[in-house]
Amino acid sequence: MHLGKLTAKYIIPIGILVIVALFIVGIKFFVIKVGADQVGVRTRVWGVSRGIVQKDYGPGWHRAISTIDQWDLYDITVQTLEMAKVNSGLGHDERKHVAIRTADDYDVEVDLVVKYQIKRGSVWRLRQDLGVGDRYKIIVENETRDVARSIFGKMVERDLYNPEEKRKRADECRTRLRERLESRHVEIIDVLILEFRFDPQLDRKIKNIKIAELDNVLNQSKALAAEQRGITQTIEADTEAVAQKISADKEREVTVLDAETTKMVIEYLAEADKYLIEKRAEGDRYKQQRKAEGELLIKLARAEGEKLRREALEGFGGDIIVAMEAARNFNLADINISTIDLDLLDVDEMATRLGVSDEKGKIRVDTQTFEEIKQRMEKSDSQ
Repeated sequence: MHLGKLTAKYIIPIGILVIVALFIVGIKFFVIKVGADQVGVRTRVWGVSRGIVQKDYGPGWHRAISTIDQWDLYDITVQTLEMAKVNSGLGHDERKHVAIRTADDYDVEVDLVVKYQIKRGSVWRLRQDLGVGDRYKIIVENETRDVARSIFGKMVERDLYNPEEKRKRADECRTRLRERLESRHVEIIDVLILEFRFDPQLDRKIKNIKIAELDNVLNQSKALAAEQRGITQTIEADTEAVAQKISADKEREVTVLDAETTKMVIEYLAEADKYLIEKRAEGDRYKQQRKAEGELLIKLARAEGEKLRREALEGFGGDIIVAMEAARNFNLADINISTIDLDLLDVDEMATRLGVSDEKGKIRVDTQTFEEIKQRMEKSDSQ
């Protein structure tokens, strides 16, 4: 019972402490941690296959026995080499920029920024070729200075203010550095030009040259603007001429169409008048023809009536007509007639007395026939 309490009170905590201590010692002497932005290179110090292990070790925990393994850690991220004049903190500027001499013998200072990184999968090769440490950074800086002097030294004074020329030289510098550092297992991402600094006298000279060039460009622009104005005026004149021609052509076409339309209308009216005259002539001819035919019928009827009258007068009808004329000329107011001796209502008797003769000595006249003869005689007289 006393031993159990002692175990719970002292032995278990001591055991835990020992385990933790052993774990810490194991991590310290047997394990190494490679960070997320690092790549590790392992070198076997003891063993059958001694030397650099041909493999890049990524982030994580790896075996690191202090007497057997040796580890070197490298930054695998994109690194920056800034070659510019900076304040050293000691009252003077630290000369890290690139000093060059141009093709026309002017001293110029160039501030550069180089972005680069160690090639992935080739870190162990860099360790094998360049050794331990940051020697690759010194190589990158030296190569950059050498290439910058070679490329920027071809520039002349007027190139120092030419942005296109600067970009061209920066691209050439990047290409040349990639070629040189390819065998050093370093990849160049980009080369940026920050600033060109040169003698104030050269600065004034370049500014004067640029001002003269700008004046020349301005004059050329003015000349071109004047030329363009002339072209614009010519185009406007041509356009106005074309517009006037189109307007004249339009008016001429309208006049021609109007004349053609008027001609067509006149022709149509003439044809209509001709048709009307022809129809009127036909109507008048038909009218005259019908009128002539009517007059001919009238004359024929009159001739026929006259013929019938003559025939009537030549025979028995003549006596009747004479009797009728005699009866018509009677004035009963002046004549005294005895109704005993003469019956006025006896038509036959009266006709005989008025001169109508008959082969038998007496004629019988129908009253209706007498009236018809009378009407024919009156009609003949009216005609």
